[in-house]
Amino acid sequence: MSFKAQLSRYDKSGMLNRVLNMPEHFKEAWQSNQDIQVPYSAGQIDNVVVAGMGGSAMSGDVVRCAFSGRLPLPFYVNRGYTLPHFVNENTLVFASSYSGNTEETLSCFNEARQRNAKIVCITSGGVLATHAREWDLPCFQLPGGYPPRSALVFLTIPLLQSLIQLGWVDDLTAEISETTAVLENLSEIYHPDNESETNLPFAIANRVYQKIPIVYASNGLPEAAATRWRTQFSENAKILAYGNLFPEMNHNEIVGWGLYEKLDKNLQPIYLRDREDHARIKLRMDITREMIEQSSPPVLEIWAEGNSPLARIFSLIFTGDLASVYLAGK
Repeated sequence: MSFKAQLSRYDKSGMLNRVLNMPEHFKEAWQSNQDIQVPYSAGQIDNVVVAGMGGSAMSGDVVRCAFSGRLPLPFYVNRGYTLPHFVNENTLVFASSYSGNTEETLSCFNEARQRNAKIVCITSGGVLATHAREWDLPCFQLPGGYPPRSALVFLTIPLLQSLIQLGWVDDLTAEISETTAVLENLSEIYHPDNESETNLPFAIANRVYQKIPIVYASNGLPEAAATRWRTQFSENAKILAYGNLFPEMNHNEIVGWGLYEKLDKNLQPIYLRDREDHARIKLRMDITREMIEQSSPPVLEIWAEGNSPLARIFSLIFTGDLASVYLAGK
């Protein structure tokens, strides 16, 4: 039996095809909701908060990490029932919930209204969509029928379209096109029909099998991708996954490696790397790798592909998503 046939026995939600179709998600999402207007003035906004959980919050992390060098104001991702104290009438709050029924997001939505914050809703329906209609709030309507973790692109694009409308980010048509092209290329190379080591997600799944992945990245662009890898390993492959960021891990976690070599052998360290990582972080990662590998399996290094920040971060996300699905089929 081929691996693809074996995987299909377990993939009841069609997650493999949903991941492989990520390039199409970009095309569809970019063309959708073009008529939705964000009716607020950029000059009246001091900060931005994305209130969400799971994949809905992950979209905020993607934007925060990929566009931190371009956004002219603080951009905060809020996971929980309450909003930060600084939220007021000069805060733009994105209430993001794919289902529209996430209780934490609805709690933050109600709090944002009480504080007279400027609100934009992102959802496929549910209570959040009903509230948006009741209060005449801008609402990006997402296609239904997806497991929320597979709707990341649909959740991310409305954030970008809003930032463009407010004048904080220039037109992203070229970056969207490049990201789509990069993912289309990876989708062909990483197709499950290719069971060789040239299929990077397949090779990652083989290395992680029966081990606990420890995902490390810099605190720049790859940060959101590292979080995504951990959550996808847990949700898709049903395993525990952990990780940390450079340079922070060099100030504490590094000393946890090596004391119990028998334990370390059951961990699979993974590096997510980007060519724009700070020079000192690149050096730290190289030195740390030498230290970790004294007691652990060899570190897996995955490099971001593409030119634009959006393409690079989604190349890492796409690779991790596929690796988690392939691991689930083993």
